Amino acid sequence: MFVEILDGATLLSYGAKTIPEGGWFAMPRLYFDGGLLIGDSGGFLNAMRLKGIHLAIKSGMLAAETIFEGLVKGDLSEAQLATFERRVNDSWIKDELWKVRNFHQAMQGGLYPGLVRTGIQVALGCRDILGDRLESKPGHEHVMKLSELAPGTGKRARFTKREGKTFDKLTDVFQSGTMHEEDQPVHLLVADTNICSTRCVVEYGNPCQYFCPAQVYEMVEHDGKKELHIAASNCVHCKTCDIADPYQIITWVTPEGGGGPGYKDL
Repeated sequence: MFVEILDGATLLSYGAKTIPEGGWFAMPRLYFDGGLLIGDSGGFLNAMRLKGIHLAIKSGMLAAETIFEGLVKGDLSEAQLATFERRVNDSWIKDELWKVRNFHQAMQGGLYPGLVRTGIQVALGCRDILGDRLESKPGHEHVMKLSELAPGTGKRARFTKREGKTFDKLTDVFQSGTMHEEDQPVHLLVADTNICSTRCVVEYGNPCQYFCPAQVYEMVEHDGKKELHIAASNCVHCKTCDIADPYQIITWVTPEGGGGPGYKDL
């Protein structure tokens, strides 16, 4: 549908980002020695409305209050900063996120069953027909193996190559304004590249080549064997690889020098 709409269009700007849509039950612990998690880092997102800026601002305000209190006491320990969690729970943040706590889980069954279940959730005062708290699998556990996608299974690959009809990935990267120093250390750390060349080729077909929106990952043929090539300077900092890699061996870390995409004009 959208391919036909965009075909022949002019690309003015580009950006990509994953969002923390797991909901209230997927939020990490928000405090630790010397620091607090706010905004997307803390999972402050209303998945039903796909809105989170207001939650990021409010969580930042509550974090500032917590930090100020700690500075006055001369104590920024984990025990002192734990009061941030109480502030969040006592604010309208919890009221809003609690109402949509099972939305993401309900939609995991597909669009139409999800619409029915979320409608029931609203009717039941935010409860789900299966209980008050539904568990949600992390994104990488939804990636199916090639054996599960064999002909006759009726299942389609989650990640496929779709460029060429509208805009190719390298054009997207250019329009994102991404800038990295070419000689800096690679900020995308792969714990074991042998997995990419052996197990992942056979089991998953190297999905990193497809779910990355910036053509950072490429499997290159070398001496009869596929090897992973990382074009880290293309990275648009969406963190999809860190989240969707089925083996969880990719870690995105902050690059040197503040490099990255130029999203100021988006």
